[in-house]
Amino acid sequence: MTSQALPQSKKYPVSHIWHTDWSLSAKGRWVAKASRRDTGWQIHAIEPVGMLHQFRQSLASHGKQDVLWLGLDMPIGFLDTWYDGANVKDFMSLLRLLESDEWQDFFDVCQSPGEIRHTRPFYPQSSGIKDSVKRGHLIDALGLPDFDALHRRCERATNPKDGPPRNAACPSFWTLGASQVGKGMLHGLKNLIIPGHADGFNIWPFSGNLETCSKSPGVTLIETYPGEIYGWLSDTSELTKSIQGSRKEFLQKLRDNASTKGIKISPAVWADIKDGFGPDHGKDDAFDALIGVMGLIEIADGRHPEHLPRTPSVLEREGWIVGLDPNDIKPRKS
Repeated sequence: MTSQALPQSKKYPVSHIWHTDWSLSAKGRWVAKASRRDTGWQIHAIEPVGMLHQFRQSLASHGKQDVLWLGLDMPIGFLDTWYDGANVKDFMSLLRLLESDEWQDFFDVCQSPGEIRHTRPFYPQSSGIKDSVKRGHLIDALGLPDFDALHRRCERATNPKDGPPRNAACPSFWTLGASQVGKGMLHGLKNLIIPGHADGFNIWPFSGNLETCSKSPGVTLIETYPGEIYGWLSDTSELTKSIQGSRKEFLQKLRDNASTKGIKISPAVWADIKDGFGPDHGKDDAFDALIGVMGLIEIADGRHPEHLPRTPSVLEREGWIVGLDPNDIKPRKS
């Protein structure tokens, strides 16, 4: 099946969209790549990220002449109240501090409660012996009222009018459990975001909204959440992304739906993934990379809004998950 020759809908003048499901493990870092063609978009690669220095060089090379968006399935930004305790103005100021020797402990996940402080807020390194590691250690050290207060606004539970509700994400500073993201976030900060910022990459939304970031050639790093995107693309009621057969069935529906929008998965890529992303093709990590690319295409072509709240805490400190409607977020319990 080939994509239909449809008129382009260029809400943003972006030429390349990449998305990576970031992970602490190199085996879990896969990137999907799409480029704009005369009749729409072509997804032309889904592959391991590979050597990080070469990956950044490839991004920078494309950004010299074109607008490139890189979606990152990882948190970018920190809890608003944490900045005050750490005596840091905002996220961009933090990036400069993290290049200094005085802030290198920030990247070391705490092993014991006595190590936790605002300039070293990630805890714990491991589960330790039974009952030796508690959420209360982190909450008390950071001066917060409860565990829910560790969440950025965009990480709270959602209850959208259309689509299934989503539970709250695991907050970045708590690094225990299968759903923890903090250790991968630290790796992404150190190996992509900080050096990328030094190379001139935009970091959405701290560098501006998508319109501002896309006005001239360059790379823009964008926080995404594939779990938020599934429902934009197709019915997810029968999807279990951890099961290859379920991914296979969803992919066929996804491909058919994408074709009506002028989005084509190249034959070579389809040959590799048509069975649902097997063990040699990245499994659910590569699957989420594809979902992320297709979600960003929805935004680039104006079919889904950016949904960026215009509040200082979001624009300067916490960041946002692109495309997440703030009206879908459940209010905090008082």
